[in-house]
Amino acid sequence: MSCLLRPVVVIAAAAILALPAAAQTPPTQGWPANRPPAAPAQSPAPAASPPAAAPAPPASTALPAPPAPSASAPVPLPTWFHEIDTEKKGEVSRADFLKYRMRTFSELDVNKDGKLTLEEFVKVAEPPFSRDGPNLPSLEERRTRARTEFQNLDTNRDGFVERAEAEALVHAEFNQYDTDRDNKITEPELRLIVANSLRREEQARREVEARRRQGLVAINDFIDMQLRSADQLDKNNDGKVSQAEYAALAGPADGPQTQAQGLPPLELRRKVAMMKFAEIDTNKDGFLDRVELTAFAVNQFLHMDLNKDRFINDEEFKKAADAEQNKVRAIVQTLAPAQQPRPAPAPAPAQPRPAQPAAPQGLAPGLPQGTR
Repeated sequence: MSCLLRPVVVIAAAAILALPAAAQTPPTQGWPANRPPAAPAQSPAPAASPPAAAPAPPASTALPAPPAPSASAPVPLPTWFHEIDTEKKGEVSRADFLKYRMRTFSELDVNKDGKLTLEEFVKVAEPPFSRDGPNLPSLEERRTRARTEFQNLDTNRDGFVERAEAEALVHAEFNQYDTDRDNKITEPELRLIVANSLRREEQARREVEARRRQGLVAINDFIDMQLRSADQLDKNNDGKVSQAEYAALAGPADGPQTQAQGLPPLELRRKVAMMKFAEIDTNKDGFLDRVELTAFAVNQFLHMDLNKDRFINDEEFKKAADAEQNKVRAIVQTLAPAQQPRPAPAPAPAQPRPAQPAAPQGLAPGLPQGTR
C-alpha cells in the first residue's frame, strides 16, 4: 500500500494556464489569457529550518543582488510594442493597444455577433493562433486550457465571452503599463516594468537555487517530480494516464507477500486508487492530462507548504505523508466489508461416561482401593 500512501501525482496556477499568444509576445501576457504584470514580490517569510540531514550552505552561497541591466545594453521591448508602434513614436495609445489586443477576438468571432461561444473560443488552441511542435503542449492540452480560460473570461456566466468582457481585461492590462496614467505606454515606462520583472525573476531563481542546496523543494521542482512519476505510469507514451495505467498504483496481486505486508485485498486497493484518479480527473474524460496533473500538484504543494515560505522541507513532507496515510486508512475502513461475527462453535454432544464401581465405605471418593 506504500505506493498509495505517498503523495500522488499532481499543475495549474493562472500563469501556467495562460494560452499561447497569437503573434504577440509581451513578457507575461497574450490575449485571450491576458494577465497584468505581477506586483513586486513581498519579502518572504523566514524560511523553515532546513532538514537536519542537509548541510547548511557555505557563506559563499549568500544571495548577491541581481545585476541591474547595463546602461549600454537597454532592456529589450516586447514584440507587441514594435508591432503597434509602426510610426516609431516611442509610445502606444490606449486605443491602438485595445485594437491590437482585440484582433484575435475579431478573428475568432466568425459570425460577427460580438461574442464568442465556447466552440468559437477553443479555436484559439488551433493553428494559426497556437503552434504545434516538439516540447510544446499538445492540441488537447491547449483546448483544455482554453476551456478553463473561457470560464475565467465569462464573468457574467451567460455561456459567452462578450466583447465588453474581453475589453475589460485588455484595459486592465494597459493600466498596468501606463504608470503615469496619461493613456499612453511609453518606452521608458515599459522598459522599467520589463527590467523590474526580469530582476524579480532573477532574484527568485537565485533564491530557489539556494533553497535547493539546503534540501528544500520549490514548487517547480515539486511539479517536475510529480510529472515524472506520471510519465512512468504512461506506458503508451501518449502524454496521458488512463485508468488502467493508473491502477498500477494499487500494487501487486493478492498473495503471501501482500498478506505478510498487511495490505488490503487488491480489489480494495484498486478502489482507493480510482477514487484518487477521479479527484485528479477534473474534466471527467477518463484520462489524466498534464494540465490536470499540474493543477493537482500545485494544489497539493500549497497544502503541504504549511509555513507559506514557498518551499517544502522534510518536516512538511512527513506531515503530508502522515495525513495521506490517515486519509487512506479511513477510506479503507469505509470500503472494507464489515467483519461478520463468527458463530460460537456448537457444543459437542455429551459422551456417555462409563459407570464406575462404588467406592468401599471409609475411603475418599475416587481414591484407589487400599489407600488410607
